[in-house]
Amino acid sequence: MTTHTLHDTSKKGGFIRFIHSDGSTHEFYSWLNLLNGERLSSFDGNPPTVNDSISWVKSVFRDIRKKCQVIEQAGKLK
Repeated sequence: MTTHTLHDTSKKGGFIRFIHSDGSTHEFYSWLNLLNGERLSSFDGNPPTVNDSISWVKSVFRDIRKKCQVIEQAGKLK
């Protein structure tokens, strides 16, 4: 996965690609926007939500790692 050039990868954020229990592949990301400092989070390329709490984002990553087979991940949310 290549991050967008406006994602601030020096801050807490990340990307994870995983296989859901139904066998389908999904992606989730959450990064800060360099221009305005807002957190953008999204599943599967859907329109992003803005300014989700970092605790919620961490819980999403934690749940995915616990319940699904992870294919790829990057970022600072381990």
